[in-house]
Amino acid sequence: MTAEKRRAAENAEFRTGRILCVRYLVAIMSIFSFLFGGCSKQPASAPQPTSQVQLSKSLAAPPEVTSEEEEGFHDLIFYIQDYKQLSDGSQSIRGMGTYKGRQLGLEIVLGPTWKAGSLGKDIPLVTYQGIVTYRSTGSDSDSFIQVLDELYSTKISPKAMNKETKFTGISLEGDPRDLAKGPVKIKLFFESDKQDEYAEFFTNIQLAQHRLEVHEKDPDYRLPVIKSLLAH
Repeated sequence: MTAEKRRAAENAEFRTGRILCVRYLVAIMSIFSFLFGGCSKQPASAPQPTSQVQLSKSLAAPPEVTSEEEEGFHDLIFYIQDYKQLSDGSQSIRGMGTYKGRQLGLEIVLGPTWKAGSLGKDIPLVTYQGIVTYRSTGSDSDSFIQVLDELYSTKISPKAMNKETKFTGISLEGDPRDLAKGPVKIKLFFESDKQDEYAEFFTNIQLAQHRLEVHEKDPDYRLPVIKSLLAH
């Protein structure tokens, strides 16, 4: 499917209605496409047990966040400086990185409740749906959104990152309820009543390798992603 056809399909989905349950149905369908062939930016393959997934290299210090980008996409990598479980059962991940000498940072919190689901009886994959919160850690996070604005060429010139922004998350791999079990890949959705503010992107976590990744879904979502993270 071409990018033009994908955008047309997404616009058609928006026109059918903004009801939340409809969007979740579309999300499940896009996950199916991501895993089994379709309009993902990477070649799709059948899901594998976590133990069989090839792990990325471990990090020992904050990296240059753009050091592993693919051509045409701005996929950022951060060093997991701190991980802790909060009193309510949430999991907090603090990531650090650099960009041309600037220090970047953010905190991501996986909510305590994740509902297990399935894409179908013939699909050997359990998905989990929950809440993922992006939190500012101060000036490092302000630098993060400013660099993201630069990389995305969105030209908003943000002053600061929002104190926290909540996203709906659906796992593509792993178990977000317990990051110690292995790699976790989560697709995030920012819901809005305004069509041009709806956003999707990915957050990947490899706790043992100290890796936190913020990957974009599609260049069309760059502006909505920035707006969702922007301090108002």
